[in-house]
Amino acid sequence: MRRGTKKPSDIFQAVLSDAEKDLALASNQAASFKHSGILGDERAAALMRFLKSHLPASFGVGKGEAMDFQDCKSGQLDIIIYDKSNSAPVYSGDENLLVPCEALLAVIEVKTTLSQKELNTSYKAAHMVRKLRPFKEQFIGPRIDGGPANDNRARCLYSLFAYKTNLGKEGWLKKEFGRIEKASQHCKAPQDVIERVVVLGRGMINPCSATGKELVDDDRGIFLEYYLNLVNFLDRERARRGPVDWQVYSSRNSKGWKKIS
Repeated sequence: MRRGTKKPSDIFQAVLSDAEKDLALASNQAASFKHSGILGDERAAALMRFLKSHLPASFGVGKGEAMDFQDCKSGQLDIIIYDKSNSAPVYSGDENLLVPCEALLAVIEVKTTLSQKELNTSYKAAHMVRKLRPFKEQFIGPRIDGGPANDNRARCLYSLFAYKTNLGKEGWLKKEFGRIEKASQHCKAPQDVIERVVVLGRGMINPCSATGKELVDDDRGIFLEYYLNLVNFLDRERARRGPVDWQVYSSRNSKGWKKIS
């Protein structure tokens, strides 16, 4: 069946357009805080609230870290989306989660202002996630040019979501992609460890395919397209994953067992 339609749902688009406006409003309200850490937390929380209220209940949303069976960890992640129907977190604190990477489906890193320094930091963090070993295998990158998913290994969609950029509008798409290339090279990380770079009110870039889309005057917002991409990925990836095998996190040592009769 052909995807999309000539006349998209006005109601559906309006809901996502309103959500984008709410995020922008939350960003403006967060600007009341002087400390950059608090400012970033508030803006990440606004996006997290939207996802918690709109994603299906089978998906868990929170912040924290992911780990693998070798105790390797991702480092602090702004927003984690995991398969709640398949696995509970290893640990749930008052504010942060620790989830097994077998259940980790997507990560969203939230930035107040996108800059070369922030891109470098993001690529380093995304590379750490890619190195985790779900099901004793490394996460794979995105399919190229819509090719078939012949590799059965798990994939985690890593996105960078920024409320604004320190680049001007003139030539933004090409300049931002140039900074993405530099960040990838600086961190010695594959360019596709970050699959989407979204700048609210400006546009979206797919680093893997070296393509991008700028917001135009009559567009209802880039957030709609990003959200649809995220939801479609979550549904597909969850269907591909097997159950979490907790045995790989424990010892194979069978000593101590005795025959009773």
